[in-house]
Parts: sequence; structure tokens; C-alpha cells
Amino acid sequence: MLKALQQKLPNEHFIYYGDTAHLPYGNKSEEALQSYVRDIVQYLLKRECKLIVVACNSAATVLRNIENLPYPKEKIIEVISPVVDLIAEQTKYTNIGIIGTRKTIGSGMFNGTLTQRNKTLALVTRATPLLVPLIEDGFVEEKVLFPVFERYFQGFEKCELLIPACTHYPIIYKQIEAFFKHKLKVLHTPKIVAESAEARLHALNLLNQECHKHSDDEYHLSDVTKDFEHSAMFFLEKEVHFQRTLLPVVY
Repeated sequence: MLKALQQKLPNEHFIYYGDTAHLPYGNKSEEALQSYVRDIVQYLLKRECKLIVVACNSAATVLRNIENLPYPKEKIIEVISPVVDLIAEQTKYTNIGIIGTRKTIGSGMFNGTLTQRNKTLALVTRATPLLVPLIEDGFVEEKVLFPVFERYFQGFEKCELLIPACTHYPIIYKQIEAFFKHKLKVLHTPKIVAESAEARLHALNLLNQECHKHSDDEYHLSDVTKDFEHSAMFFLEKEVHFQRTLLPVVY
């Protein structure tokens, strides 16, 4: 997600916060996730961020339930709504699959909202939690993934489009399409969210048309580990410096 945002918005300064100390989010309680998200939003507010992108589907499922969130909702983009808006309005695909963490799939935010807005859609959903650790550990070869796909994708045979509702899954888009012999398209969700962020900044008259960066983008983690640094290089395709930043921060 961050890579897509940086490519789409090259003139913006990014402050990334990854809550690695509490991963995985997909198996956390509603109360815990609300607490984590609130602390991160408060931190980014203190840093005077003009727009917040909640780049985790599991975190996005609790965002609407957080009371007294100290940040204007029109300045928050989460990764579910832009995808739902696009799919609900399109007419090309009818049979659609959705995969994600247990938290994301269990929330019903994708299938529930899509069914309400477009009753012609036939949806198949499944929690696929094993894919995240496989991707993080670099096991993305077809010979490793295909046996897992055989189990997870039972019932997806008629799907024409797959919504990958987890920010890890872009790494394995090609493998998923190959498994389905390219009869199924995987939706490129990072691109959709990046376009939504650009449109929101433009609508709020906050988009930098020219480069105003005075410093490099910042990368903060609640816990810096070698494994995450390795995964980040895998996702971003570049080396970055992570700073350990515990929350809440007292100013």
C-alpha cells in the first residue's frame, strides 16, 4: 500500500507507522484494535498529518465504531470503502471472491455492504490467515502456495474477480491468477486506494502539485525486528531506516 501511495503522490511527505508489536491484527479483539487505532491516529494528529490512510483491512473494520476519534473523518481514507464503492458500481463482474483475515471477513464490511448496494453480485468469502505468515517469510513460490490455495479456494471456481482484502496479498497476485489459469482477475487494491487518497487531497485542496519535500519520508514501528525489515524491503523494493516509536507518545 505505501509503495502505491508513494508512486501516486511523489510530492507528498509520508509518515508511516507500523504497529509491529501488536501484529497480527487479524486475530485481535474489537476493543484491542480500537485502542491501537486510536493511539496511532492521535500520534499522527500530533505530527500534523493532513490525511491518514488506514492501510490495514482489520483496522479499517473497527474505525467506524471508535467514539470521539480526534481527527476529521473526511481526512481519513481506509482500504475498504474505496474498493466497495468501485465494485458496487461496476457491471463487468458478477461472481466475486473475497479473501482476508478472520477479522476482515468476519466483520462483513465487504460482503454485507456490497450485497446491500448491488444485489446482482454473487459473493464468495473466506478467511485465509495462513497466507500472511507465508508471505512474510518469503514463501511465495507456486509449489508452496498452490497446495494452500487448493484448500482455501474451494468454492471459488465460478469467480471472475477476486478482492484480496489484506495488504500483504499484492505480493502473490500473479500466483493467484496462475492458480486459476488466468480465468480470474485479482483486483489491484493498492492502486485503487492510492487513487482515492489523491482524489480526497484534491477535493480538500491539500494536494501538493509541486515537490515541497524538505526531508525524507519517515518510517516508525512499535517494535523493530530483522524479520520486519526484511519483509519491508520485499514490499517496498528499497532499503529504509525504521525508528522505534512507542505509543502513546507524551508531548
